[in-house]
Amino acid sequence: MRRGYLRNFIFGAEDSLVSTVGLLSGVSFAGLTSREVILSGVILILVESISMGAGVYLSEDSANQLPQEGERDNTIADAGIMLISYLLIGLIPLLPYVFCADTMTGFYWSVGLSLVALFCLGLFKGYVVGKHPIYSAIKVLVVGGLVTAIAVAVGFFIKTV
Repeated sequence: MRRGYLRNFIFGAEDSLVSTVGLLSGVSFAGLTSREVILSGVILILVESISMGAGVYLSEDSANQLPQEGERDNTIADAGIMLISYLLIGLIPLLPYVFCADTMTGFYWSVGLSLVALFCLGLFKGYVVGKHPIYSAIKVLVVGGLVTAIAVAVGFFIKTV
């Protein structure tokens, strides 16, 4: 597997999980209806997946213009992997709000499923890079979980202000 493909998949998946949980927790704590929470999540996932894909395209294109030896990044493929990973993985924290009438129940499922997804992402990473999958899974879970906790805390704090 190419380095750029793995890098952009892991980045897109982790960022999508954490950013989406953060936004959804914030708007659900703010008292928005289920429909408004879902709409906010869909907008975030669509806009951010396109933005992240464009950002990868522009950054890889810039890097490819520098003199270098060795493999050049495939800007279109790297951007596509970022866009698709962000778009699809972002559904994991969003879907509980679709299937749960109560936003707080959706919140708990959203955070829980996102943490499981982070663990699975780490397993995948460990397998692909040839490192111990459990160690890799714990590392991704701890880092992503810490950022998720901060995102949820920000959402809760905003509600109390």
